[in-house]
This record gives sequence, C-alpha cells and structure tokens, in this order.
Amino acid sequence: MRASHIAAAVVLASLLAGCGPSKPDRVLSQPPAPAQTGAAVPFSQVDRPVDLAKFDSDPCSLLTKEQVAAVVADPPNNVRSSRRNMLPAFGCSWVNLGGALMSALKPVGDQRTLAELSDSPLKKAGKLEPWTETSLDGFPAVVYHMFRNMDECSISVQVTEKQMLTFEIQGKDLPGSYWDNDRCGGVGKMAELVIGNLRQG
Repeated sequence: MRASHIAAAVVLASLLAGCGPSKPDRVLSQPPAPAQTGAAVPFSQVDRPVDLAKFDSDPCSLLTKEQVAAVVADPPNNVRSSRRNMLPAFGCSWVNLGGALMSALKPVGDQRTLAELSDSPLKKAGKLEPWTETSLDGFPAVVYHMFRNMDECSISVQVTEKQMLTFEIQGKDLPGSYWDNDRCGGVGKMAELVIGNLRQG
C-alpha cells in the first residue's frame, strides 16, 4: 500500500510540474544580423535626407514588435516604451523590466549636428572616447561612449543637413537581449531599423 501511495505522489508531482507557467517563446527564429556600417564620410555629406515628420509625431511607433525583439529583448512581452519630451533631446525610450534603457533621440539643444557634437566641450575634454567615425546607410555617423563608460554606447547619425539623430543604451543589465556582449552593435541595429522605417514613411 505504501509503495502505491509513493507512486501516486510521484505521478501527481510530475503532472503539477507540467502545469506550471512556461516561458514565452522568442519572436525571432535566429539572432538579428548586425547593422551594415561603412567607411567614414564627411559630416556634411547627406545625399538622401530623411523626413523626420514621423519621428516628431510618434517616435515610439518607429520600431515594430519584431524590431523591439531584435534590439531590446526577445521575447518583448515585458518591454515598455515611453515618450521623451524633455530637453536636450526628444524621442522614445524602450526598456525591458529590470534592464538597460535604449533610446532613439532627436537633439534639439546646441548640438544638433555631428559637426557641433565634435566641437562640443565634452568632446574637447575627452569625455566621448573612444570616438569612431563611420557611416550607416550612407549617412555620416559617430560611435562614442559618454564619459568613457564602456557599458553604455551612443551612435549619432546625420540624417538631414541640420539634424542628427542619436541612439543610445544606458545601464548595465540586458535581460533577453541579443547584444549583451556587443552593446554598440545593438545601438547600431536600432539606428538602422529606425532610419529604415523613416525612409518608408
């Protein structure tokens, strides 16, 4: 009798374990490809400027669910977005609960262009190092680290003659992210996706 009770208890325990909550499935079937960057180009070389009307009206709509999974966290169930409406930059931030903040921003202060950023007091004081000039989708771009913090990364892209967009990650933890070991890669992918969506209108 005792053996049968034990067997029944084992079966019941296994059934209960199978009824527990399961983790949500990932949205993407494989990790996203890195952003395509190129050789540095002059800051003033903006051959195909983008229309920023959608960025100004609804920046948080500039990443689809699949794209949020690609750059913030997969699955994206716990990712929250919030509009940024305070100086010195407007835009949107996405965060996976308990994780780092990823943002797409439009600077509106004294440093709206790459030329102004490169001539800024922070740059002159060496607070944006390492500073790497590159290009993204043909646009002039710069990758840098605010206050030399390698856990954080920013990419500014000159998307019109008079305006750059800045993409950044702030914070250490990246639960569910594909970019925990390549933070600048994650920010670059965000930039590529947002700019691509702006091109499509």
